Amino acid sequence: MAYRAGAKLVNMEFPNRHAGPKYFARCGKATWIGLYKDPYGRTVGPFVTKATRELGDITGDVWSSVFTDKFKSGEGPVYIDCSSTSDGDLEYMMWGLVQEGNTGMLNYMAEEGIDVRKHKVEFMQYEPFLVGRGIEIDIDGETRLSGLYAAGDPVGNFRADCAGAATFGWIAGGSAATKAKNVDRFQGVERNDLVEERAEFYSGLLDRISGPSWKEANLALQQIMNDYAGVHVRSDTLLRAGLKYLRDLKKKVFTTMTADNSHTLMRGLETIDLMQCGEVIFLAALERKETRGLHKRSDFPFTNPLLQNEFLTIWQEKEKVQMEWREKR
Repeated sequence: MAYRAGAKLVNMEFPNRHAGPKYFARCGKATWIGLYKDPYGRTVGPFVTKATRELGDITGDVWSSVFTDKFKSGEGPVYIDCSSTSDGDLEYMMWGLVQEGNTGMLNYMAEEGIDVRKHKVEFMQYEPFLVGRGIEIDIDGETRLSGLYAAGDPVGNFRADCAGAATFGWIAGGSAATKAKNVDRFQGVERNDLVEERAEFYSGLLDRISGPSWKEANLALQQIMNDYAGVHVRSDTLLRAGLKYLRDLKKKVFTTMTADNSHTLMRGLETIDLMQCGEVIFLAALERKETRGLHKRSDFPFTNPLLQNEFLTIWQEKEKVQMEWREKR
């Protein structure tokens, strides 16, 4: 939504991969207090022999692909072993997982009788996602659009994890409150042409009698993104093919997707937003003609030192895509 409104996005070409308990996305990797071990009980990293709340096993951060690498080599899986964690640290870990909102995982473990003292928990590296890739903000948390603020997961030029989200959420909230005191209240926004156009489109999704659902659209999107802009090697030909398929899919979705209630309507609109993010990823990945981090180009295999301190920003003006490089700050 911020992109459509004209805000700048940054770092969208870089995949971001987190890790944690297998099949439980983002379940507190850094909060777990234990040792990463192979199936034979050997630690996979050289850093610690006893994990504590002050000194956890940093292997998963220093060697972030360890879970994938060990699995692919046949040496895995990699587990987290909490059997030697002290009672106090284990209590602290469980408290931390609750505070982070990981109660779904904890409830499942309780229902299934999973005891981290007795059972090792397999960890995995998750699929790419967009935390820390997105909206560009200034020191006040404001975007290039006056009055539009952002913090947390969708921010692209500041750390978006818990500490950054809490800090900049507080800053952005205060900045927005200060600005709101000096802004006249808008009148008649509900009669805006754009609002009426979107409302008509949403009603059309609900009024269609037949057609594919959001699930089919979402699955097709995930297949395209994984095959043509995933964490494997990218190239001009792969990216351009994926971008073409994605735009074809978007046209199809706009003219055929159906929603039969408010829940499926919301999911459908989320899928359309994801398609917009996917299109931006393709465009930014095509523009960054180098290999850097998890953005790996077979046609540009080297890291360009001239881009070491450069961010690539992308935004829309009058529905036309604009991109520019700017110095990190």
